[in-house]
Amino acid sequence: MHDKMLWTNESIQFTFHSHIQEYDMEAASVSVCEHDGLLPQEMINELKLMPKEKRTVKMGKLQRDDKMFSENLLAGIRNMRKKFIETNNLTQDEILSLHSDACILNTNRRIISNIENVNFRKKNDWNAYIRYKGIEMFYKNDIKNNYIDYKNIPEELVQMHTMGFDVYLKKVFGYIENYDENVLKYISRFQKQYLQNKLPEYYYNPFGRNGQYKLSNLELTAFIAQMVIMEVKSWKMTKTQ
Repeated sequence: MHDKMLWTNESIQFTFHSHIQEYDMEAASVSVCEHDGLLPQEMINELKLMPKEKRTVKMGKLQRDDKMFSENLLAGIRNMRKKFIETNNLTQDEILSLHSDACILNTNRRIISNIENVNFRKKNDWNAYIRYKGIEMFYKNDIKNNYIDYKNIPEELVQMHTMGFDVYLKKVFGYIENYDENVLKYISRFQKQYLQNKLPEYYYNPFGRNGQYKLSNLELTAFIAQMVIMEVKSWKMTKTQ
C-alpha cells in the first residue's frame, strides 16, 4: 500500500451509509521539498508565490530534468502520506484508496490533519462508494443535489453518460441510501428496457475505457444487480436480529 502512488483496497467493492472523506496534501510537491530539504529554501519560497498552474509546470520541468530529484520527491510524498495514515492510527479497512498525495477514507475517527507542518486538507466527503473494474464512484446526497464523483475514468467518458448511466447509478445509490426496497423493481425494469432497446441511444455508450456496444454495460448492470440484492438482503437480516 505505502509503496504505490495509486492503490485501491481490493477487499472493498462497495459501501453505503458511510462517512467517506478525501484528504489531500496541500501544495504537495513544495511541502515535501521543504520538509525533506530537496530544494534550496530560496527556490521553495519562489515556488510558494507562484500561481498553482505555473508552479505545477515548474515542478514538472524539475522532475523531467533531474530523475534523482523526481524519485526523491515521489518517495517523500509516499512517506508523508504514510505518516498521515499512521498518525491517525488508520487501519487498512478504513482506507478505500490512495491517489498520489490524496487519501480516501471511510472512518469516523477525528482526523489529525497537520503532519510535521505539512497540512492535509479535507477536500471531499461522500455517503457511498462503488468500485467497478478499477473505476471508483463516490456518491453524495445533500439537501440541494445528489451527484457522483468518478475516479480512474476519462472525463470525456463521464460526459458521455451524464444523461444515461450516471442517472441510473444515482437512482440506485439514492434508493439504497434511503433503504428503499423499490430499488429491486427499478433495476429489474431498467434491465428489461435495456435488453429490449427501449432506452435512449446514449444509454448504449460503453461505460469504461473500452467496450462493445451493449456487452460491457450489461456486465455493469449485472454487477449492480448482484450488489443491490446483497445490500437489500443485509437490511432484512438486520431487521430480524
